[in-house]
Amino acid sequence: MSVEVAEAGPGASTPPTPHDPGRARRVMAGLATRIVTFVSARPVSLTVALSLIVLAFASGSVTHAPSERLRDLVGAGLDPFEDRRSWLLVFGSVFVAGGPTQLVLAVIGVLVLVGAAERRMGWVRTVVAYLVTAVVATGVGVTVQALGQAVGETWALEVAAESTLHPFTPALGTIMAASAFFGPLWRRRIRLVGFSVVLAFVLYDGHPSGLYALLGALVGLALGVVLADRRAERGWLRSSHHEVRRLASTIVAVTAVGPVLTLLARSPIGALSPLGMLFRDVLPGRSLSAACAAAGRGAPDRHVPPVGACARAAALAGIDTLPTVLLSLLPLVVLLVSAWYLRRGRRLALDVAVAVNGLLAVFAGLYYVVLPVTTDPVVDRPRHVVERVVLAALAVAVPAAVAVGLFLLRRHFGIGAEGARRPRYAFVVVVSGLVLAATFAAAGWAGRASFVPAIGPRTLLLDVPERFVPVGFVGLTRIGPVPDGGVVRAAFEWVGPLWWLVVLVGLVVAAARPGDVRPDAARAQVREIVHRGTPGTLSHMALWEGNQYWFSADGRAVVAHRVVAGIAITTGEPLCPADRIPEVTREFARWCDDQGLTPVFYSVRGELTPLYDEMGWATLPVGEETVLHPATFAMTGKKWQDVRSSINRATKNGIRAEWTRYADLRPAVARQIGEISEQWVAEKNLPEMGFTLGGVDELKDPDVALVLALDEDDSVQAVTSWLPSWSDGEVVGWTLDFMRRRPDSMNGVMEFVIASSALAMKEQGVEFLSLSAAPLATSGSPEGPATQTERVLTFLGRVLEPAYGFQTLLTFKKKFQPEFVPLVMAFPDPVQLPAIGTALGRAYLPDLSVGAVVRLVRTVV
Repeated sequence: MSVEVAEAGPGASTPPTPHDPGRARRVMAGLATRIVTFVSARPVSLTVALSLIVLAFASGSVTHAPSERLRDLVGAGLDPFEDRRSWLLVFGSVFVAGGPTQLVLAVIGVLVLVGAAERRMGWVRTVVAYLVTAVVATGVGVTVQALGQAVGETWALEVAAESTLHPFTPALGTIMAASAFFGPLWRRRIRLVGFSVVLAFVLYDGHPSGLYALLGALVGLALGVVLADRRAERGWLRSSHHEVRRLASTIVAVTAVGPVLTLLARSPIGALSPLGMLFRDVLPGRSLSAACAAAGRGAPDRHVPPVGACARAAALAGIDTLPTVLLSLLPLVVLLVSAWYLRRGRRLALDVAVAVNGLLAVFAGLYYVVLPVTTDPVVDRPRHVVERVVLAALAVAVPAAVAVGLFLLRRHFGIGAEGARRPRYAFVVVVSGLVLAATFAAAGWAGRASFVPAIGPRTLLLDVPERFVPVGFVGLTRIGPVPDGGVVRAAFEWVGPLWWLVVLVGLVVAAARPGDVRPDAARAQVREIVHRGTPGTLSHMALWEGNQYWFSADGRAVVAHRVVAGIAITTGEPLCPADRIPEVTREFARWCDDQGLTPVFYSVRGELTPLYDEMGWATLPVGEETVLHPATFAMTGKKWQDVRSSINRATKNGIRAEWTRYADLRPAVARQIGEISEQWVAEKNLPEMGFTLGGVDELKDPDVALVLALDEDDSVQAVTSWLPSWSDGEVVGWTLDFMRRRPDSMNGVMEFVIASSALAMKEQGVEFLSLSAAPLATSGSPEGPATQTERVLTFLGRVLEPAYGFQTLLTFKKKFQPEFVPLVMAFPDPVQLPAIGTALGRAYLPDLSVGAVVRLVRTVV
């Protein structure tokens, strides 16, 4: 619904008929205008892309790889310098593609990355960034290769003869330079995703093109800081929970895809290519005929007695089947699925990603470090031994670092709807692994005569864990006895893939949240109760992630709450008809007592104080809700001067208000809202708050309305979200929740948005409009001496004021001349005031440590 609705009147123009002779001319003129606008906004990217295509036709790389002569003439490397007339030709390596695939990727990269860069920082800076990153990355890259060859470094010697064409390098360097001109959201995304992908190529593929791309990204990053001159923003900025989840998901996905790069690359030589190769299907390691011929000649074999070499080769050859491939790839698929659910904040996905990366680190350490050292003689020179140690350390460190990093970020991932499923999932995974392991052990012992070579009890037990490990980790020469067929062979091949399938399918089922697979019964029941209608204005917050639910015996009343350190803090008052509030309150209190919990009703209307007095509970003011009545809303009088001025200023600047829903947003608008929110979070000295304060995730509820301030270019200047209050299925009021503005937006833009919202609600005929309450802020001083918890809450409000501006927010809301409705907190036992204060602090700021909150409480108690 739009704030302003234009209706067609008698004088409104009608659309042209299909026979209108001027329509075709107007369409062509409009198309030409759009083309000119598009080209004029992207002169650098289009010019570079066209140059790449023209040179590709000239060199023949449109259909095939360029000739060796051309590669030696312009390719980056050392050996080609011997045949060059000028070393300056090496810089041509960024303008020639190495084949049709690289050409397509380079052109897309230029159009997307360089195009985004020039729209953000202008064509002059874009040209500078493109040329500087191309020249510096190429020159430094060749120098690094030369130094490596001079000292005899293994990698440099392996790539000495390569002539590298790397047209993607300057495009990557340019977008990295432009990242300094973006807001915190996209700046962080560009840098993290860009470096993650490049490092994956460097570590898993290892060819020089990855090195040049990495150097180009580093040069672009440094150049961007200089060009933007943003010294104050060079440090790490805080991220919202929403953004941390996205970034963690990206890292897990990239590390999962890394080994696949090794499998797809030609002759991978990266530092982690051995780790990637561990996921290969390495069987059979040699031909069956060669093994049998060696056995017939009695040739010695270091790992297998000559007598059984032919039979063992026959057994190994049969392992190269579907189960082997599945066992190699399923761990990576599990990581990719975990990355998908990490993006949605699933704690279970975090647990699985941590566990799988931890297992991969253990596997890499065991099969790539321990076993080679203990079983293989080291004949390398000391320098090569050092290189092997470094490569081994990297192979273990990367998955281990991902596991540790995810574990440290666990506070950003709520338990959610899958919370109750987590222990069941863990039980199923562990029990299924034990059952499958026992099945193989029993089948193997019963059919031990079919193993080649013969197997004993100790060898069989040692072989059981390897059935769950990708074959590439074990290696062909370390595979123990292999059964030659029958049920034993089926168990030998399938117990590992079956277990990983249980892990994968169980993850999908257990991590599924309401709306992904089937509606969640509890949340759907709460939504039904909310739609029927409840007193108060905070009822919709009961549907937010992180809440738990207690239902009355008849299922028609519910209390949404959060349990923090044994304190059950409610999200407002009980959701039920007004006449049932006393009954439901007492029932919930009895249930909490039975569970060993302390009930605390938080942000309930002050008019319920007599009920709590009757129960013998204490109450404390925690805020004041500001309420307007749209039916009588009128901006007249001197007190409304600031608001009227803001509306006039917005009209003069071409800013309009738009009433919409998140699902109806255009992608560009939704992206801007995320950028504005991330900028707001990054500027705070404390983490993003939760509990009764919504973020970007809460905007996506289909019942939530958004009111945006958009300029003539559809740039979002400010955004507000409004939570509905219902009565018999009809919306009777709206409560302000999310409120953000662009830092460089017009002064008074938020006053304009709220006033426009009030006018729209007046047209809708809603009964009330709540500007909500500013947590820990009141318009006056409490009467009588302050209690311990009052002092705690006052102190918390004073400490958090510079970062979150609660008192400032309340002052802002006073501009709209609202009615103040006191909100209180009710609790049964004053002795537990310190614990309640701590729990409340953790509810709003779950990222803070318990010790920090306790110290904060002790400061004022």
